[in-house]
Amino acid sequence: MILLTKDYWEIKTTKEKGRGLFAKKNITKGTVIGDYIGKVIHPWEAIVDEENFYLMYYHDTAAITPDLNKPGVHLLNHSCVPNAWLYVYKGHTLAFALNNIAKGEELTIPYLLPPIDEFCKPCLHICKCKNLGCNGTMHLSKEQYNSWQKFNQSWAKQTKRAKVSFGKDLSVLKTYPKIISADYIKGVNQIFKM
Repeated sequence: MILLTKDYWEIKTTKEKGRGLFAKKNITKGTVIGDYIGKVIHPWEAIVDEENFYLMYYHDTAAITPDLNKPGVHLLNHSCVPNAWLYVYKGHTLAFALNNIAKGEELTIPYLLPPIDEFCKPCLHICKCKNLGCNGTMHLSKEQYNSWQKFNQSWAKQTKRAKVSFGKDLSVLKTYPKIISADYIKGVNQIFKM
């Protein structure tokens, strides 16, 4: 679900990454872009094909699979040098502008996948962002992943997670923050040296 009004964004097809979300107006650093909404499933129920890339983990035993026919945060493509980021608020995964985003730019996030292990071979999580800082993968290093988990969990504990029911859509929150804390953004930049 995109929380910005329609005059701020549009969906376009990219050359190598499928559909993506692009800014129609400048978006200010810290602005909440949207909420990753969809059906709550057990991770093992995920269909292992191209659509599996749209899966977002809610916690260790629940995942969110979006309605691919609706515009949403699931359209933000991965980048090793993203201009947006993810923030856990009441158990929901909100996307926000990590930097000021200029009109015409594609909105991108890091997928923050755990380090490659024996279950990801052959690995299909190849990065196609083509940025100068591209790692070639959507996976984090072990050090980055551990630092990110610790940081993210400390912030996530500040709000109570909403209850979920498997097989049903994740409920939309009654209210959403408009801006993400500068302290959170600073923490992300410190971990990832952005």
